[in-house]
Amino acid sequence: MNKNPFEIRLELLKMAQEMAEKDYADQREAYWNVMYSMADKWNKDINELLEQTQKYAPAMYTPQEIMEKAQELYSFVSSKGDK
Repeated sequence: MNKNPFEIRLELLKMAQEMAEKDYADQREAYWNVMYSMADKWNKDINELLEQTQKYAPAMYTPQEIMEKAQELYSFVSSKGDK
Protein backbone atom coordinates (compact mmCIF):
# COMPACT_ATOMS: atom_id res chain seq x y z
CA MET A 1 0.00 0.00 0.00
CA ASN A 2 1.33 3.42 -0.95
CA LYS A 3 1.27 6.07 1.74
CA ASN A 4 -0.11 9.51 1.09
CA PRO A 5 2.05 12.60 1.82
CA PHE A 6 0.35 13.16 5.18
CA GLU A 7 1.14 9.61 6.33
CA ILE A 8 4.75 9.96 5.17
CA ARG A 9 5.20 13.26 7.03
CA LEU A 10 3.61 11.82 10.17
CA GLU A 11 5.92 8.81 10.03
CA LEU A 12 8.93 11.08 9.56
CA LEU A 13 7.86 13.22 12.53
CA LYS A 14 7.67 10.10 14.66
CA MET A 15 11.10 9.00 13.46
CA ALA A 16 12.55 12.44 14.19
CA GLN A 17 11.11 12.42 17.71
CA GLU A 18 12.45 8.92 18.38
CA MET A 19 15.89 10.02 17.19
CA ALA A 20 15.80 13.12 19.43
CA GLU A 21 14.62 11.08 22.43
CA LYS A 22 17.43 8.56 21.98
CA ASP A 23 20.03 11.29 21.55
CA TYR A 24 18.78 13.10 24.66
CA ALA A 25 18.73 9.88 26.70
CA ASP A 26 22.28 9.06 25.62
CA GLN A 27 23.47 12.56 26.53
CA ARG A 28 21.76 12.42 29.93
CA GLU A 29 23.23 9.02 30.69
CA ALA A 30 26.72 10.25 29.80
CA TYR A 31 26.20 13.39 31.89
CA TRP A 32 25.12 11.42 34.96
CA ASN A 33 27.96 8.94 34.56
CA VAL A 34 30.45 11.81 34.53
CA MET A 35 28.78 13.54 37.48
CA TYR A 36 28.81 10.43 39.68
CA SER A 37 32.37 9.65 38.65
CA MET A 38 33.51 13.20 39.46
CA ALA A 39 31.66 13.23 42.78
CA ASP A 40 33.34 9.98 43.76
CA LYS A 41 36.78 11.07 42.55
CA TRP A 42 36.61 14.47 44.25
CA ASN A 43 34.88 13.06 47.33
CA LYS A 44 31.99 15.51 46.98
CA ASP A 45 28.29 15.16 47.55
CA ILE A 46 26.52 14.71 44.19
CA ASN A 47 24.06 17.51 45.01
CA GLU A 48 26.89 19.94 45.68
CA LEU A 49 28.52 19.01 42.40
CA LEU A 50 25.24 19.34 40.51
CA GLU A 51 24.72 22.87 41.82
CA GLN A 52 28.09 23.83 40.39
CA THR A 53 27.67 22.09 37.02
CA GLN A 54 23.93 22.27 36.24
CA LYS A 55 24.55 24.61 33.30
CA TYR A 56 26.38 21.76 31.55
CA ALA A 57 23.44 19.35 31.72
CA PRO A 58 22.07 18.38 28.30
CA ALA A 59 19.04 20.40 27.27
CA MET A 60 15.80 18.70 26.32
CA TYR A 61 15.06 18.84 22.61
CA THR A 62 12.49 21.33 21.38
CA PRO A 63 9.53 20.87 19.04
CA GLN A 64 11.38 23.10 16.56
CA GLU A 65 14.34 20.69 16.54
CA ILE A 66 11.94 17.81 15.87
CA MET A 67 10.44 19.70 12.93
CA GLU A 68 13.89 20.52 11.52
CA LYS A 69 14.99 16.89 11.74
CA ALA A 70 11.73 15.72 10.15
CA GLN A 71 12.22 18.21 7.32
CA GLU A 72 15.77 16.93 6.84
CA LEU A 73 14.45 13.36 6.64
CA TYR A 74 11.63 14.40 4.29
CA SER A 75 14.10 16.17 2.00
CA PHE A 76 16.16 13.01 1.83
CA VAL A 77 13.14 10.79 1.14
CA SER A 78 11.68 13.13 -1.49
CA SER A 79 14.97 13.66 -3.37
CA LYS A 80 15.39 11.77 -6.58
CA GLY A 81 18.97 10.81 -5.80
CA ASP A 82 20.41 13.36 -8.21
CA LYS A 83 22.55 15.10 -5.61
